[in-house]
Amino acid sequence: MHSKELHPFIRTLGVVSYLMTILYLVEHFYHSNILVLTYSVLGAILLISAFLFISSVNKIITFILVLLGTLCLIFEDISLQVAITGFGENTNLLSLFLLIPLIGTFMSTAGYLKALKTKVQQKERNGQQHPYRLSYFLTATVGVLLNYGSIAIVKQIIEESSSSFKNKQLTLNIMRGFGFCMLWSPYFVNVGLILVLFNLSWFDIGIYGLTLSFIYLLISWLFFKRISFSEDVILTNKQKSVDTIENPSLTPFFIFCSVLVFLSFVLDFILSVNMLTVVCLLAIVLPFIWAICTRVIGAYRRNVLEQVELSFYRLKNEFSVFISAGYFGMALSYTEIGSFLSNFIYNISQGSVFILSASIVLFAIILAQVGIHPVIIVIGLGSALSPLKFGVNPEYIALILLIAWTTATQMSPFSGQVLMASRLMNESPINVIKQNTSFSLILAGVLTGATYCLHVLGWI
Repeated sequence: MHSKELHPFIRTLGVVSYLMTILYLVEHFYHSNILVLTYSVLGAILLISAFLFISSVNKIITFILVLLGTLCLIFEDISLQVAITGFGENTNLLSLFLLIPLIGTFMSTAGYLKALKTKVQQKERNGQQHPYRLSYFLTATVGVLLNYGSIAIVKQIIEESSSSFKNKQLTLNIMRGFGFCMLWSPYFVNVGLILVLFNLSWFDIGIYGLTLSFIYLLISWLFFKRISFSEDVILTNKQKSVDTIENPSLTPFFIFCSVLVFLSFVLDFILSVNMLTVVCLLAIVLPFIWAICTRVIGAYRRNVLEQVELSFYRLKNEFSVFISAGYFGMALSYTEIGSFLSNFIYNISQGSVFILSASIVLFAIILAQVGIHPVIIVIGLGSALSPLKFGVNPEYIALILLIAWTTATQMSPFSGQVLMASRLMNESPINVIKQNTSFSLILAGVLTGATYCLHVLGWI
């Protein structure tokens, strides 16, 4: 959809959403209660506006979260000003959703994605056709920076490059490749949230997350042949390009990605702000500088403007869930509920770290089936659980919550990647989940067990 097709009010809300994130980033370097209050008020406006457009299920969840949060604040006699700041609590996470796509916008504007597609086409014409393996690899790599956009982009590249493939099998394979990034990429919202919740640096859990990702890769490979949809015809690309295509260089693409990733880790190490803030700043500054240097600033500016105007329409569900969850989580922090929940889970697990770990992951998977977004679960448990009470490090609980989020979204009919895969393969979300259930449950068990082994060995 083009931004001009939207109502001016919705386009304005897109501008408001970006203004909110900019004020949030500025406040990190120039601390001001006025700035906090301002972007929190903007968050409240976006929440109310999003409530008008979201599905009934999300409306119920949003209403309950705001109601419970408000009751907690009233019971604890918290001031109105503090209560309003709750609507800005998750602005950091929304910043990732809004700003990281700027990286993909620049890559598209500069022709990097087109060059990548052309390279894939050339390899296919030379007989190097491995559509399933290639699609997984592309998603697991470019997905680190392009997030949800990588699913549709990789699907298009393979469709235009490979002579034949099974559509549904390919799409599910791409969706699983996307999950590879969710255990470690600092550009993903779940990683950013967990780093903030436990006040960790990416270096505290990054290597462990990468290790779990390669276990995830192995399980994906073992389960690939078990993908079997009842009606999955083999698509053939009869219009496969055979004309001479200029040989594009991927060097600019690799240089840009390398600089982006290198600066992310260096600045995370140097600056006092967290990785989430670092990648948001880089998503704004680096593409802009690169666009000037490569002389595509005019086209990039136009594409960014359209992206800004479309942002509210595309992210209305994320606005409702994340803002209301942040408000609820902030309200909980002023009560004793966190301590009660921590003691309750401790009693259920009987002090066993493994039972605790398995319970958290299973809890997230079950709730995700009824539309409760993992962000609600992670904020609730992350704010409530005391790692010291269970005799573990914050890094351990952080990894368990990453596993819970990753596996829950692989088999939730409401998760972004399942809904996108469902649309791309023209299959119902329920059928997608049926194909992914055994994969996700085995994944949950193996990754949880691997993390527990690291704990037993004293490595984390």
